[in-house]
Amino acid sequence: MTPADLSRDEILMFLNTPEPGGHLSEMLDECTAALCKAAQPRTIYRVLPVQHTETGVTLGGLPLQGDDIALHLTGCKEAVLLAATLSAPVDALIRRAEVTDMTKAVMLDAVAGAAVEHVCNQLETEIRAKYPYPYYTARFSAGYGDFPITQQGDLVKLLDASRKIGLTVTPAQTLLPLKSVTAVMGMSHEPVKDARRFCCGNSCAECPYHEDCPRARL
Repeated sequence: MTPADLSRDEILMFLNTPEPGGHLSEMLDECTAALCKAAQPRTIYRVLPVQHTETGVTLGGLPLQGDDIALHLTGCKEAVLLAATLSAPVDALIRRAEVTDMTKAVMLDAVAGAAVEHVCNQLETEIRAKYPYPYYTARFSAGYGDFPITQQGDLVKLLDASRKIGLTVTPAQTLLPLKSVTAVMGMSHEPVKDARRFCCGNSCAECPYHEDCPRARL
């Protein structure tokens, strides 16, 4: 991963600020370079069967809780369960900055957010090339809408992500390393729904919450 791989606009979105000037812009460049050097991206995914029942939806036999994820997977016979992490050195880099320079720590955290999105986007491109379904849903993660964050452990276990990429879940349902993502992405032969009502998505203009969202692109 190099700084050129990351979207400056997305980093600024995570910072919730317009392009900084002067030394702050240089600091952001330095943080981006340092983050890319520290990152050790690792990913894993499984394609699993989807079954819709009267009580909801299952993925690979695992019941997924909440109406939003069931809506998101409407019409999908299969879905991808994926996980991605920037690995522990990124967490360590941010922790060190929190001790010495909180401005850098905030910048590093924003860059890490953009970096893990980049890793997920690359993985999604790989998946779409390997499984050429005509329709895919967006990535939908535990914690979006009423898909409870308490299912993180189930998703990580289903992927065997702890053994394969070093991704674990704390008792508070926090992913470790912190800069990590799990997500479900439906695949279908028919047009799909998008139930991402509580996340940013790819287009602020199409989001019903864009006027009030603090993460809207400036």
